[in-house]
Amino acid sequence: MKNKIPWISFLPLVLILFQFFTGCAILGPITDPAMNEKARHLTAYVKSQNQDIKSSKGTGWIELDTKTQKEKLKIAWAASGPNKLRITFLVSGHPVETIVATGKKVTFISHAGRHKPHTIASNNPDLKKFIHVPVKLSEMIAILLGHIPLQEFDHAMFESMETQPSTIVLKKNWKSSVQKIHMNKNGQIQRILSLDSKGAPAYDITYLDYRFLGLNNIPVALKIQDSLGRKIHITLTRFIPNPPLKESIFKLTESGS
Repeated sequence: MKNKIPWISFLPLVLILFQFFTGCAILGPITDPAMNEKARHLTAYVKSQNQDIKSSKGTGWIELDTKTQKEKLKIAWAASGPNKLRITFLVSGHPVETIVATGKKVTFISHAGRHKPHTIASNNPDLKKFIHVPVKLSEMIAILLGHIPLQEFDHAMFESMETQPSTIVLKKNWKSSVQKIHMNKNGQIQRILSLDSKGAPAYDITYLDYRFLGLNNIPVALKIQDSLGRKIHITLTRFIPNPPLKESIFKLTESGS
C-alpha cells in the first residue's frame, strides 16, 4: 500500500502562493507603506490644485498634428465643471466647429458643412473622432478649468524608491490600467502618462508652461500625444476664472448653433 501524503502538508506552500499572487494582482511590487502614504498625500495635493475654479471662459489656440494633417484653430470657450462646455473652433475669425455639452448630451455642429449636426447621449464621450487623440470630454473640461485631469485611484506609489522620487503610479483595484504622474523637484506636474487596459501607453499630456493668476497657477500650454504620434497643442491666451455663466450658453438655439 502506497503511503499517502496528508493534504495539510501542502498548506504552507498554498498560503505562500496565495499571498504572492493576490498581492501582485492588487498592488504590484511590494513597496514601503510610509512612502505609499506620502505618494497618496502628494497626489491628493496635486488633484486639489485650482479646484476653487468651478467655471471659466477664455480664448486660445489648438494645433492638430496627425502626421497626415496639420491645422491651427483659434478656440473660444465657456466651461462649467464637471461636464458642461461650449467651445467654438475658428479659422481666420470664422467659426468652423462648435461642441456643446449640456451635462447629459454632447452635440457637434459644423459651421463649414463638414458634417450634419449630431448628438451623443453621454455626459463624458471620447473626443478622439474630433481631435484625433483619445481624450474624454471631462478631461478637456478639466484642462480648460486649469485643473490637472487625474483619474480616480485606489493605490498611489512611487515608481522609484530614490530619496527624491519624481514619478507616482496610480492604480484602481482589479484593473491593470494606470496613470503615471511625472513631477519636477518643486512638485510641479511635467507629464501625465495614461496606460490602456493592457498596460500599453494610450496617451500622455506634457505641460509646457504655467501662469500665475492671483493665487492660482494655471497650466496655459500643453501637448497631448497618443501612442501613434498624433498630437494636439493647446495654448490658453485669455483665461477668466469663475465668470458668471448663464445656463443658456450650454443649450442650442433654434438655429442649431
